Amino acid sequence: MKLAVVIVHYNASADLDRCLESLTACAPRFAHEIIIVDNASQDEGLAEVHRNYREFRWVFSQENTGYSRGVNLGMEQVEAEYYLVLNPDIVVQPGALDRLVEFADQSPRAGIIGPQLLNEDGSLQESCRRFYTLNTLLLRRTFLGKIFPNSETVRRYLMQDFDHQSSRPVDWVLGGCILVRRSAMDRTGPMDERFFLYFEDVDWCYRMWQAGHEVLYTPDARFMHRHRRDSARGTFNRTFWMHLGSLISFYEKWGMLVWLAKKWRGPLMVTLLWAADMLGLLVAFGAAYGLRGMADRLMPGLFAEDLFPFGEYRPLLLFSMLVASVTFLMTGRYRARRQRRPRPFAEHFKQMGAVALLLMASSYLGHLEVVSRAVLLAFVPLLAVTTLLAELTFRTLMGRLEKGRLSLERTLLVGSPAVLGSWLAETPDLSDTLLEQGVDVAGYLGTMESATAGLPPLAGGAIPWLGHADEILEVVRRYRISQVVFWSGPDGSEASWKQLAGLRRLRVRLCWQVPEVWLLAARSRTEVFGSGLSAVKESSGGAFLQTLGRRMLGILTALVLGLLSWPFWLLLRVWRLPRGSARREKVTLTDVWGHDPTVSLVQGAQGNLLPLWWQWGLVSALWRGSLAPWGPRAVPEGEVEVPRDSAQILAFWQAEPAAPGLTGPWATSEERGWLRFKAIWCQFWKSPAGLDHSGSRRLQEMDILTPSRSTGEVEET
Repeated sequence: MKLAVVIVHYNASADLDRCLESLTACAPRFAHEIIIVDNASQDEGLAEVHRNYREFRWVFSQENTGYSRGVNLGMEQVEAEYYLVLNPDIVVQPGALDRLVEFADQSPRAGIIGPQLLNEDGSLQESCRRFYTLNTLLLRRTFLGKIFPNSETVRRYLMQDFDHQSSRPVDWVLGGCILVRRSAMDRTGPMDERFFLYFEDVDWCYRMWQAGHEVLYTPDARFMHRHRRDSARGTFNRTFWMHLGSLISFYEKWGMLVWLAKKWRGPLMVTLLWAADMLGLLVAFGAAYGLRGMADRLMPGLFAEDLFPFGEYRPLLLFSMLVASVTFLMTGRYRARRQRRPRPFAEHFKQMGAVALLLMASSYLGHLEVVSRAVLLAFVPLLAVTTLLAELTFRTLMGRLEKGRLSLERTLLVGSPAVLGSWLAETPDLSDTLLEQGVDVAGYLGTMESATAGLPPLAGGAIPWLGHADEILEVVRRYRISQVVFWSGPDGSEASWKQLAGLRRLRVRLCWQVPEVWLLAARSRTEVFGSGLSAVKESSGGAFLQTLGRRMLGILTALVLGLLSWPFWLLLRVWRLPRGSARREKVTLTDVWGHDPTVSLVQGAQGNLLPLWWQWGLVSALWRGSLAPWGPRAVPEGEVEVPRDSAQILAFWQAEPAAPGLTGPWATSEERGWLRFKAIWCQFWKSPAGLDHSGSRRLQEMDILTPSRSTGEVEET
């Protein structure tokens, strides 16, 4: 197909009818196809337009997904050498399509071509522009534009210094009517779908120039455009704010200052989190002081001394900020690599406990003058709450920015197309997965093994080829890259080391997707073995203490469970319940570490496990150490759960061998924070070892837990 015309429509059926009528009357001489993408329009005239032009290809979206996504959806419908993107308010003039494509054939370097647009009265419409500058933004998007209507800055931006009667390269052209070359789009990718409306054309043209293609304006082809600049009609209308949001997204993507901020992302995030913590500390201290004053007013005489002015507490406040900062720093709260992951509540309260202990000890042992112990005692729990809220607010804000694609790391992939294509195919819901990880893939570089004149785009055209691996430094600067991901290690050449040194000098984050990465995650150490390097994985120095702690916890749990469950054991022995209401069975469990304890489980009449206080048979297993209160998941014999996905493999290498547990992190995976903690311990009480619910179904399939058949020793009452 020589040409595919893509029209994105939304509630403008009258304009669409006129546009399709002009396309029919002024059809080009060569093969072409017309695709209309409707973004869930609700105007009544659309049905009639659809009936009148059924010969065209129609795509009806279920929701308004935005202009750029609609354009991409339309281009996906057909393979063509050129794509003409039209707004519904365009009227094609006789011969315009033929002349536009002929001009494109004569301009092989052109990636995007903008024709001459005319207003309805036949006057020229300024459709080619220079890129935005700060002065342009101020004069076009603020009240300053009304004060200086004839500014030279605006004239240059609108290219009013050009007569518009000759063809020439321009920075960008209006996206209401543009011709895009398919081969150029393979180098740049389609429209960026982060732009719901506005600035998608500016971004596309900018990427064309970055990829080495030209953006041209030509008056040889003319189209009429009912241009409605809605974003300029008032300051607080919806389209204005959409325009402003797209502007922010554009400068977040290409702005130099934003790129520098992303390169220093780790320190900046740590600083922001520290500032949020200190703000929470000030709020907690002020609240504690206020509570002390309120107590004086409500209960006079409760305290022996009157409350001193707040200025007297300044040394204690400064000392608290110092203690909290040092404690948080030493306990890993401000590690940059951990800022993307939510921390367990238990870790947070441990840190608060350390701060409280240091404050109390310092005030007594260091003879620090404390004006009111009541203020200090109230301050500590309030600090735990305010810092937790500060952290949750901080992470929520960062999540919102990433969801809005405003703080993503511009990422470059480096590897052969075959390897990258295989990895992309294995990544489910690629765009959503990368978005959750804060990644914005700009494109990929082919390795030297795959060096050819050009390489194909990946992921259905969403990830373009930007060059070869030896061009990495230039590409990183040109595309504002803040993260590079390699699919092979350094080749050891001098050029390779110079490239890595240059990337590190630019403070670009480097990542290697190679099989040996698990050695780093497994906390292995490097040794020289023979003439080469080897990675050694061995038990950590704290493994013995962890094992000892688990055994002591297991013995303590056995004692508590014995005291808790013996009345129920006595109930079954002495006060005989109706026959078949409960029974005890021996079941052999196993895990990936090779533990195979045999435990006695009490189940009800329906084959379900009874709660923990009925399971006196677990006491001996806990006492012997064949089971632990907390540990890996145990499953029925023959169903060992081996690590399969990346998270499970990482957990396997990071963990130390341990006996299976009655509960553990495996007990629930959907909840977060306090709900996750609660779900784990509810499972511990209601379904020890996780053998009820999903686990009991597996046992029932094996005929281990069924009311009609038993295996092993059974007692019925």
